[in-house]
Amino acid sequence: MTDFDIGTRVKELREEKQLTLRQLSKHSGVSATQISEVERNLTAPTVPTLMKIISALETDASIFFERRYSKTVSVVRKNDRQEFIDRKNNVFIESLTNGIADSKLKVIMAHPPPGAENIRGGYQHPGEELIHVIKGKIQVTVGDREYVLDEGDSLHFRSELRHIIKNITDHKVELISIITPPNY
Repeated sequence: MTDFDIGTRVKELREEKQLTLRQLSKHSGVSATQISEVERNLTAPTVPTLMKIISALETDASIFFERRYSKTVSVVRKNDRQEFIDRKNNVFIESLTNGIADSKLKVIMAHPPPGAENIRGGYQHPGEELIHVIKGKIQVTVGDREYVLDEGDSLHFRSELRHIIKNITDHKVELISIITPPNY
């Protein structure tokens, strides 16, 4: 697994936006103490916490995985995927896209264990999302409707609607999520 200097990047982005720790805390709902610890790499944020910070900074998560140069074509080899773990839910996530500056989409492969949800209480963000189940069965709640997806099924929706993705099996599942604009 590759180590990323998320803390330094958060601090750079905060300073570029001329925000104090308190201002970023107010906009994100994450305590100034926790943001400071993240910036100093004393703690690694959970995916939901990082998403709150990213949203408050008005950027997307791909900025943490971009190389410092632009590409127009990016090949991501199976053994070179950027990987991270949502430690709160123990969901292993792999980035299938990387390196194209100003990309309009993000594609991830997720492996949620039995019973895992993407974010308790749901998540919403600008744009659209497509979820495709490769292996297993999941339940996706979009707004107030629930959809059960089996292997090979896909669901495309406006991601401004609150959504929850849950593994409803006794086994780890594998799914691909395509998100536009990229925010993960």
